[in-house]
Amino acid sequence: MIRVLLTRAFFDDDLAYLWAGLRPDVELVTPPAFTPEALLAAVGDVDALLGDTLTRSLLERGARLRLIQVPWTGVDRLDFALLRDFPVTVCNSHSNAVPVAEMAVSLMLAIAKKVPLHDARLRQGNWMRPTRGEPESHVPPTLVSGCTAGFLGFGAIARQIAQLLSGFNMRFIATDARAGEAPPAPLAAVYPPGGLLEVATASDLLFVTLPLTPATRGLVNADVFAAMKPGAYLINTSRGEVVDEAALYAALSARRIAGAAIDTWYQYPKSGEPRTLPSARFPFHELDNLVLSPHRAGFADGMLPHLQDVITNLNRLAAGEPLINQVDVHAGF
Repeated sequence: MIRVLLTRAFFDDDLAYLWAGLRPDVELVTPPAFTPEALLAAVGDVDALLGDTLTRSLLERGARLRLIQVPWTGVDRLDFALLRDFPVTVCNSHSNAVPVAEMAVSLMLAIAKKVPLHDARLRQGNWMRPTRGEPESHVPPTLVSGCTAGFLGFGAIARQIAQLLSGFNMRFIATDARAGEAPPAPLAAVYPPGGLLEVATASDLLFVTLPLTPATRGLVNADVFAAMKPGAYLINTSRGEVVDEAALYAALSARRIAGAAIDTWYQYPKSGEPRTLPSARFPFHELDNLVLSPHRAGFADGMLPHLQDVITNLNRLAAGEPLINQVDVHAGF
């Protein structure tokens, strides 16, 4: 029997999904409260932590700890300096790659084809047809077939996006920390992270699929937007902070680029404040060349895809099998 301590509160549906998939010899331990004191009292005889709540005291007292399992993809909230001091494996989850990729493609098509804009105008009776002397009244969709799609990062989600877009006869390029001599299929070219501007310059559709780390925070900045084509689109299903907030608003409001579609933001609702705009600094919600999505890419109706890799790893830990999605605590992702 292995015991897994929950370090954060999970919804009842999440717990039911986990219990249904776990082996009988995996026990989930829910503390009486998710306070530092309660977690410390429970950690002494557990084999794994499920969540990203970590303290030095917790790791020191967890003498049996073999795994810290993050139940989602992002690991930017982990204290990697702390983790380097302890010989415990850290893993995250990539099993939501397919729904995130589907959302990225949906957002791309929504902004490129102007679906939300035309929907909003038509609800007011405005067909936005070409009008003599008023060319601004006509905003035609963009043809995406034959475009160049660029990826900032080419991990599991980016590969799924490229697969979904393969029917559009696109050219794919990317930056990737593992860039070698030959680009992996289906990439026509792969650049090291320092080739960011080259990818931005060549792309008609630029997908942000990087993890948030100290090196990537604010990476997509004013220089990147200046390098992009005026008719290009940015799609972000990664983390909001990878894209510089002020630079994004400036590029969109000045129409330096054609538009953007964003699923991850700069301000999120707090408990008791269900109505929250996605930015405290800029009125993104007023822009008509932006598609806004409320961080929904990793969800799917009737499913909890991000938890599937959690189940796989906890079952593997119980069976003594190799773990998947191990995080490099020195690299930070």
